[in-house]
Amino acid sequence: MEGVPRWFWLGSRREVERALAAAFGSPPEAEAAGTAGPGDLVLVDAAAAPADCGSVPAGHAFAAVRALKERAGVAVAVVVDAGDRIGEQLARFCLADGVVRWRGPAAGLDLGEFRPGHAAHPKPSVDALLERVQADVAAHGHTGSAVARLLQFEREDSLLTRLQDPATGLFDGPYATLKLDEEWKRAMRFHQPLSLLLLDLGDAEPARAATDRQRLLADAAGVFLNECRDIDVLARFAPGTFLFLLPGTGPEGAAVVARRMLGALRQRFTGQGVRPCCGLASAPSSQIPDRKAFLCVAAANLARAQAGEGDGGLCTSWQ
Repeated sequence: MEGVPRWFWLGSRREVERALAAAFGSPPEAEAAGTAGPGDLVLVDAAAAPADCGSVPAGHAFAAVRALKERAGVAVAVVVDAGDRIGEQLARFCLADGVVRWRGPAAGLDLGEFRPGHAAHPKPSVDALLERVQADVAAHGHTGSAVARLLQFEREDSLLTRLQDPATGLFDGPYATLKLDEEWKRAMRFHQPLSLLLLDLGDAEPARAATDRQRLLADAAGVFLNECRDIDVLARFAPGTFLFLLPGTGPEGAAVVARRMLGALRQRFTGQGVRPCCGLASAPSSQIPDRKAFLCVAAANLARAQAGEGDGGLCTSWQ
């Protein structure tokens, strides 16, 4: 495989490993994946258990991806089941270089950019990229140079980037405020339930080293992405506080989601001085006349949860 002289496998699904070996023309390296170096490719099964991670210190597959990406020059791909959109999102969030889709024993693998004969990091030349964009411009009847078109794409990407919190990849606080207004109006107009969660990590060690703090936030965001739906709005609202908007979800369903996230966080950060808690507000409610009150009720419930009230770190009543 051009550009990838060696490949490693982290996983226990033998049928997937056999399919990869057939595609690459050789079995995976017998050495531990922790020995991978520049130019090597490591394939991580999204379904891998901690025991499958071997020499890579990780509690789950996506933590293994992040650990491997700290090695300069190592390409990392995540093997996900076809149709697993959450797995693909988590792979991108953990900075994987791409995904390989497993379509089952009958259909086999979709290797994408990692197929034999292609480099692990396909990077078209500037000339090829300009020709591609110019062809797109001409096909759609647009005028102007390809360079101008590229600059437009760059500006659009920068706008999207500015809506994200750089530490977690989730939306930032200002954008979450805009989405709160939008989702509130939609819920009131169509008489649909809407729930708001404010979740604080309860970090007892705010002076953590920058790298430890970054890892904590990234792991927490991974938990949130795994527990929430595509239609939910996830944002880092404050340094240690996250906001979740759950359209079409009443108080009972929102409480289930909150408890699930709190449990996953406690399990993930056992012994690390993290004591998460959460405040919940749901509409429609006679006690919540507008979106400002909606946010205030959630904040009041979070404050009560931080004071030890509520049930298991979750407070749903502010009175």
